[in-house]
Amino acid sequence: MNVQPIHLNLNPGAEFDTKYRFWQGCPTLLRTKKGRLYAGWYSGGVGEPDLENYNLLIRSDDDGWSWTKPVAVVPSEPENGFVAIDIQLWLDPLDRMWMFITQRYLRENMQITDPDHLALWAAVCNDPDAETLEWQEPFFVSQGFLRTQPTVLSNGDWLLCAYDWSSQNYRYSRSKDHGKTWERCEAGKRAAVLKKEEMQFDEAMILERQDHSLLMFARDRSGFIAQCTCKDLAGTEWTSGEFTGIPGANSRFFLKRLNSGRVLLIHNNSSTMRTDLCAKLSEDDGATWKYSMPLGSAIAEDWGTISYPDVVQAGDGRIFVIYDCGRITSKEIRMAQITEEDIMNGSICDYSSYLNRIISKAPGKPFDQALFERKKRDRNIWLDDIFFPMYGIVKKENS
Repeated sequence: MNVQPIHLNLNPGAEFDTKYRFWQGCPTLLRTKKGRLYAGWYSGGVGEPDLENYNLLIRSDDDGWSWTKPVAVVPSEPENGFVAIDIQLWLDPLDRMWMFITQRYLRENMQITDPDHLALWAAVCNDPDAETLEWQEPFFVSQGFLRTQPTVLSNGDWLLCAYDWSSQNYRYSRSKDHGKTWERCEAGKRAAVLKKEEMQFDEAMILERQDHSLLMFARDRSGFIAQCTCKDLAGTEWTSGEFTGIPGANSRFFLKRLNSGRVLLIHNNSSTMRTDLCAKLSEDDGATWKYSMPLGSAIAEDWGTISYPDVVQAGDGRIFVIYDCGRITSKEIRMAQITEEDIMNGSICDYSSYLNRIISKAPGKPFDQALFERKKRDRNIWLDDIFFPMYGIVKKENS
């Protein structure tokens, strides 16, 4: 695979400040061993996708009450043939911080079904609690698009659900050597038949169940979360995908086992709109969801959407949730802090819990309307001439 390396900008200038963001969304969250929080998300240009998209990283040393300006930015490099399309943070079992960045290549005649269309890169920081972060040289990880945290299995393997559109099956990558090398793997067939005009943004997550079988949840355009399962950790034989009946609004969700052993699911409790974000707990490995608590709703005239949760849990059991609200309207990145007791109660009962704290908000209106209009025009030209043809999208002319 002919890949182009990502480059970290560790001294971001004023051009990446909040006032210059015409939109922002798709956040991710990490908590270090000593309690420092890192948040990252996607912005740049006038929307997604855009040739000027970039990913940013900020940090908090007071449990999310205050945040720094960007401490790192990973920009698109259209001059080198790619755009940076998403960031995913993850703390591995060795307490190293991984910053995954997905690239979309813009090569002539490249089709979305080409596995080389997407490339996943990573930069690793061995000591994310240090005052000055030192990053390893970014390296290529795998083909595919990653928007969820990896899973560490009891046998030591790491599973990373980077998906692509080259197969009828869900795809992921596996590492047996703590992330040094990765092997591409296939799970079960997608629950919905892949059609060129109906791409499945799988954004899957894998849970190891108590009997050491695997449960994969995946995003689906149907509006419901899909699933497939495997009886062994090696991933030798997966069932075909089927729908769970759990609403998903064709959006990202979060699935993970908590310190207590219960399984946490955060998703949009709607099959049609990215609204009604809720947290659920299962005590039987995801077979049923006994407890549920609403986290927030979106009103079309207000936030527009509430979506893309990412989660970390502190050693004391607190659960930190990050999500976006109105990517192009309110332009807010929000955070909640909750407990399992809150979820089992159906509403906040812990004195330290909270919902919908805004940690970043871009201006409601463009600070420079002329600049906004110029960038919007340039983006539309790129979409019509390059992006839409690459994805086989035929623009409908006004009659």
